[in-house]
Amino acid sequence: MTKKALRQATLQKMKMLQTEQKKKADRWLFEQLIQHPKYQQAKHLGLVLSMSHEVETDPIIRHAIKEGKQVYVPTTDYEQKAMVFQQFTTFDQLATDDKGIRYIQVESPVKNNLDLVIVPGVVFNNEGYRIGYGGGYFDRYLSTYEPTNLSLIYDIQLSEIANIEPHDYPVSELIIAKT
Repeated sequence: MTKKALRQATLQKMKMLQTEQKKKADRWLFEQLIQHPKYQQAKHLGLVLSMSHEVETDPIIRHAIKEGKQVYVPTTDYEQKAMVFQQFTTFDQLATDDKGIRYIQVESPVKNNLDLVIVPGVVFNNEGYRIGYGGGYFDRYLSTYEPTNLSLIYDIQLSEIANIEPHDYPVSELIIAKT
């Protein structure tokens, strides 16, 4: 199966998760993360603003801020194919782009050397290689900054990935929820 076909099939499975099933998995992943030493030690946390079919990150963001951590979320320049992490302080500063991705619409500090990055993706294999949404933004970021990282995923996102490419960068650790 091609990366594109695998991505589409997995996205479909993610979008078909029952609401209660997804909430239970998201809650379990949240609990696993906040108890994880990498999270507890991190002062500067990078993670995405999740879309409805992804592991929900809003509770993680709220918890991190409450714990005194600085939270950074990706801001993407699609024309330049570049991504930086911008400081997040409140949900009031967000807007949604034409791809349905939430982003910070105000000026805020940028920091790319983060203590922990929660890496998103669509498909993952057991070695941590992933298929994202096809832009390569996180592979470039990870290979440039080499942050401590992990991914929170549903078991339906695990699959064999046939074509690992030289620019693909594996995630260090997967926390996997049964759905």
